[in-house]
Amino acid sequence: MTQARAPQVHFRTLASSLVRRTLAVAILCTLVAATIQALLVARDERAAFSRALRNIADTHVPLLSVAVWDIEPEAIRRQLQRIASEPEIAYVRLSDRTGHVFEAGDTRLREPKDANILQVPYPAGQAGAIGTLEVTANRDILLRHLAEKVLAVVLGYGILSLVLCGLIAMVLRNELERPLRRLARFTSELSPENLTRPLELSRPARPWQDEIDLVATGFRTLQDGIQAHVSNLDGLVASRTAQLEAALEEIRELTITDSLTGCFNRRHLDLKLAEEVLRSHRASHPLCLSVCDLDHFKHVNDTLGHPAGDEVLRCAAAVLRREVRERIDWVARYGGEEFVIVLPNTELAEAMLIAERMRRAIEESACEYGGREIRVTASFGVTQCRVNDDGETLLARADAMLYRAKAAGRNRVVEAPFETFAA
Repeated sequence: MTQARAPQVHFRTLASSLVRRTLAVAILCTLVAATIQALLVARDERAAFSRALRNIADTHVPLLSVAVWDIEPEAIRRQLQRIASEPEIAYVRLSDRTGHVFEAGDTRLREPKDANILQVPYPAGQAGAIGTLEVTANRDILLRHLAEKVLAVVLGYGILSLVLCGLIAMVLRNELERPLRRLARFTSELSPENLTRPLELSRPARPWQDEIDLVATGFRTLQDGIQAHVSNLDGLVASRTAQLEAALEEIRELTITDSLTGCFNRRHLDLKLAEEVLRSHRASHPLCLSVCDLDHFKHVNDTLGHPAGDEVLRCAAAVLRREVRERIDWVARYGGEEFVIVLPNTELAEAMLIAERMRRAIEESACEYGGREIRVTASFGVTQCRVNDDGETLLARADAMLYRAKAAGRNRVVEAPFETFAA
């Protein structure tokens, strides 16, 4: 089954994220300020139009009243032109009671529904109106002023926001992004081999600490704790390993050692003898083997008991092991009261001397058991490894020499005839 691949996550630095958010807040503030400015401009323009209307009512309407009463069209047009020349006025229209209409300004901007209506009274103070004056505000002026003010606010706030964001980005890069990048690089490169490598952020000395300093200090504390724990684990593992190796060595010794005599057992004899024969053939080094049997050992068991016989076996094994070279020669219990002595790098003549020395040592030694001395003798069969021998044939030939020693009267050493080694 194919494992689903994790989606790749886009990386973005904290500095860029903070600058983006700062810029978004600045844009929002700019929009709010522009909206407020637009409302203020609209309010000011409405106030200016109201002042223009009051000026028209106070100044131009009385003059228009006289011009209409005197039926002076030219004077009416001049008055309307003056009114339309005001920046807040886009269009003006005068209708008198006789139905005459006079206009000034841009007729396209006329908006009857939104226009302001002023009554033109009689000049002599009579009741009623001699005509009506329709005044339309100049929305282009309003929009232009609004655009100018809003644009000024947007540009001002925009430039200020960019400058602030640039300064903030520089500060964040120096104070936040670079230390965090070093910290991230340090943690990504950290391994058991360089666990003790110190963390360096290269920050200037300051009389205070910030969150990055706290993170770095906490990381160093964690690093020291891990190192101490690892060191403790190393010591614990080394101790447990030593104990395990000792236990395994003890188990190995138990599996290859005869529990009664301390010599190698029969199973290990078969394995190790085959290795010694193979090594002798490969290196063309001599290899000799002796088989030792305690004489009349059955009589010891029958007369003194098996515990006494076991003690005799232990004493004899100790004598044999004492007479061989340490870490070169070795002794194995072949079975019952028989022992096998393996002598690597040893010629037959030297092996005969060693066997004779062992025979005399057993004969001259006394084993104490139950307050009495027990003395025994031993017979030896000695042979040297031939070209085509294996472990079994070598052991069989030495065993045959042992039987010859038994048949010849015991307590002696018999070797295989020298001519039998000729190629």
